Amino acid sequence: MENIYEKCVVKPKDIKDNIITLLAVFGAIGISVLAFLIEFFRPYLFAVILVVIYIAYRLVFDRNIEFEYILAGNSISMDKIFNKKRRKRMLNCDLTDFSIVAPVTSGYYEEYKNNVAKTIVAVSGDKKELEYFGVLEYEKKRTMLVFEADDKALGHIKKQIERRLKS
Repeated sequence: MENIYEKCVVKPKDIKDNIITLLAVFGAIGISVLAFLIEFFRPYLFAVILVVIYIAYRLVFDRNIEFEYILAGNSISMDKIFNKKRRKRMLNCDLTDFSIVAPVTSGYYEEYKNNVAKTIVAVSGDKKELEYFGVLEYEKKRTMLVFEADDKALGHIKKQIERRLKS
């Protein structure tokens, strides 16, 4: 039977998310008032306000982000979930594609972080000791994946790529 490990990590909101939320709300109010004041938009006022509210809604609630990791057999899959509704596949590959997997707190991280074309960060940020990174060739780009791994996930990874898992 195939070993399956699944983990969901919630991205905490930061100052950037708060600024986007404020700008979306005040921008929606401002554009609605402008649409009311400009004679040309008055016949379309209801439609303009609906579109503006929808765009503001998407900007505000798409800031609720979760990352889901699934380790199944020899593969890893990572999804980014927006507002617990929409899902975007960020990564789907074999564990054997990784050239190295090591803790972010190790010296290996400093060595590899500037030698990648793309970085995927999927961590909550509050548990630095659980953060690991892996480097692989993904979609013809050297990619670094930063993720959270507990003992169960590390055991699963170690079974597949024992020599490339550093500590």
